[in-house]
Amino acid sequence: MTYRSRIGIFVLFSISFLLSISPSAFSLEVSSSSFDMVVISVGVLNGAETPASANTISYLATVGDTLSVEGTEGLTLSELYQAQVSRLYLLEYEVEEKEELIFDLRAKEDILGASILEKTWTQDNDPYFYWDTIVDAQEKIGGYSVSLDSAPDLISEVTEPSYQFADDSISSGKHIFYVMPCTSEKVWKDDNQLSFEIWVDTDIPVIDQLTPAAGLFISQETAYISCALSDRDSGLNLETLILSLNNQPISFSYDAEKKILSSKEKVALSQGENTVSLKVCDNVDNCLTKAWTFIADTLPPLGSITINGGEEITYSAYVNINVDVKDETSGIKYIYLSNDGIFDTELTTPYSYKPLITGWLLKDPDTDADKEVFAMFEDYVGNRSSICKAGITLKLRTPDTRIISGPPAATEVTEAVFSYEASKEGCLFSYKLDEQDWSDWTDKKEMSFSGLPEDNHYFYVKAGYDINGDGEITVDEEDPTPAVWVWTVGTGENLERLRKILFWRR
Repeated sequence: MTYRSRIGIFVLFSISFLLSISPSAFSLEVSSSSFDMVVISVGVLNGAETPASANTISYLATVGDTLSVEGTEGLTLSELYQAQVSRLYLLEYEVEEKEELIFDLRAKEDILGASILEKTWTQDNDPYFYWDTIVDAQEKIGGYSVSLDSAPDLISEVTEPSYQFADDSISSGKHIFYVMPCTSEKVWKDDNQLSFEIWVDTDIPVIDQLTPAAGLFISQETAYISCALSDRDSGLNLETLILSLNNQPISFSYDAEKKILSSKEKVALSQGENTVSLKVCDNVDNCLTKAWTFIADTLPPLGSITINGGEEITYSAYVNINVDVKDETSGIKYIYLSNDGIFDTELTTPYSYKPLITGWLLKDPDTDADKEVFAMFEDYVGNRSSICKAGITLKLRTPDTRIISGPPAATEVTEAVFSYEASKEGCLFSYKLDEQDWSDWTDKKEMSFSGLPEDNHYFYVKAGYDINGDGEITVDEEDPTPAVWVWTVGTGENLERLRKILFWRR
């Protein structure tokens, strides 16, 4: 409706005082030297019915306006100004106010639900908005345009003074709901637009960067428990947060700047699985419970070895190492072997865990004697066992032969180079390629071939030692089990075909 109201404003007319007052609070401007017109801008007194956005009222006074305070009858503003009167006067005038069709915009969770306060976090993301209208709304209001986060589009979405959002239709975050009325004459009242700032939070807190990480193996007896923890909207409710390890509560601290939750001190870990549990809610009770498990292994492996399955005598300096070791928590990763029990360079050449290691060369392989092999085991978190050992007696009959290097198992290269060795110093070697005859005995420890055809190939080599010193190597003085190297030479599809043939021959 449209109405006029009388407003009282106190004005102090004093040249020196007027100039000292802040312009935002009071200003007196003279439009001409004859003071035909004075503009007065002052703060609105309590009780003045003015637009909610107004902080001051500007009033245009002419020389004929008078003040209504007793004792000043008949004095015009111009006369007061010229007289430099230092008194407080009350000026009365009328202000024409705008017509409001709607007012008092509010929100609920639904039409019968609890109220939602403006600029207060809520879980409700499908609110019900409603507003009051003038008494004769049906005659004067033709509809309402509503919108979220943007100005109304001047299309009437509703005819009743309310709007219900569809289920779960507002995303988390801060939003502004707008409503604008349209008159029955199809005139949009943009000066009567209402707004309501609603803060929605339906997202649970975010947890990541778990420490110790889920599934991790560690060797410590104690550790800090921590994670990155945040909530984008309403914020974390730390008073309800519960952090525990193996069902035991842990005292914690939270760095709000870094968004890191951490145990206040290192906590004792159990051997084996350790489970961390975290329950956290934000300030509107969006809650999350997360649990993760890591493994603590502080115990070293336990194991032993035997040589050649526990035999007492070997006739070859190349032996097999049988491994019997256990680590029930993280498992065995490496095996270290040594002939002298001093693990220095041996630590740089570990064996991946397997129950049988073949072809281990004993110490002083060309000397008959009692031999020992030492072993140490390492689990997946780096715990190393104590040193264990096994013994065997070496009695040489014939030397052993081993090929040290050769071509790859499948290749397009038609050349091949081999190097080999014997378990005893002073040996000679005999070799052959594929179906060729054995070569004469030679002291060469390397052999090469070229111009090989595309096919599967076999290289054999055996060592011999002139035990009786007669200048000849007889059958009983040579390695009865020659070393062999198998590989394939070919190109493209032919190479794959040859590899399959070789596989089935094996």
